[in-house]
Amino acid sequence: MATPQFIDTHTHLATTAYKDNLNEVLQRSREAGVNQWICIGTTLEDSQACIDLCKTQEKMTCSVGIHPHEAQKQPSDYISQLEHLSSQPKVCAYGEIGLDYHYDFSPRDIQQKVFEEQLPIAISKQLPIVIHCREAITDTLEILKDLKNSHSVVFHCFSSDTKDAKAILDSGFWLSFTGTITFKKATENQKAAEYAPLDRIMLETDCPYLSPDPMRKIKPNEPALLVHTAQKLANLKRVSIEEISEVTMNNSRSFFQLDK
Repeated sequence: MATPQFIDTHTHLATTAYKDNLNEVLQRSREAGVNQWICIGTTLEDSQACIDLCKTQEKMTCSVGIHPHEAQKQPSDYISQLEHLSSQPKVCAYGEIGLDYHYDFSPRDIQQKVFEEQLPIAISKQLPIVIHCREAITDTLEILKDLKNSHSVVFHCFSSDTKDAKAILDSGFWLSFTGTITFKKATENQKAAEYAPLDRIMLETDCPYLSPDPMRKIKPNEPALLVHTAQKLANLKRVSIEEISEVTMNNSRSFFQLDK
């Protein structure tokens, strides 16, 4: 039987976590059936690093953007720099952008300002948007309200409950699940994964973070471990992993326009 195939829709493979063994990480990924990757930008420098890495990998695309943690550190011309970066080959998305009220590494008003200032770039370039949202669902959806049912938006690393999942899905947006759904204590997140329709779900590792059970001792996380999250989702949905493979592959290709 053929190995189920997957796309890891949210990686941070351009970070220093993989500087010494990226080729081995990608080879293990291919052997596990995860043979396509999206490398996510979080700063100007990281976005450029993602673009550069994509030039060396046929099956890798990337996004650009400013993470809410980094919002207060941006130069005055950051928008013009992002406009340039977002026009580069193999950029398939914009993000990760959004709000993080858990850590508050940047003041909330600055997070909101930088989030709002980046949206016109994604809209003008017709790039799907990758959202980081932690303990900020109300404000995030308020900022995105004009995009409701009109633009491709995914809430990456969705780790909240069914109530938040419903609010996101009712806005016409998508959910992406990580190894969090494999954690024994993540019962509310598992209920949200059960609730979400298969045609609005994608999978990711968010590596080097969030290694899934039963591999949580493996750090950094890597794309090959996505299969454990896929199997857990299959169990929660009471379907085969082959169906999860087919559906999430099709969802990911469509959402990120990977066949262009």
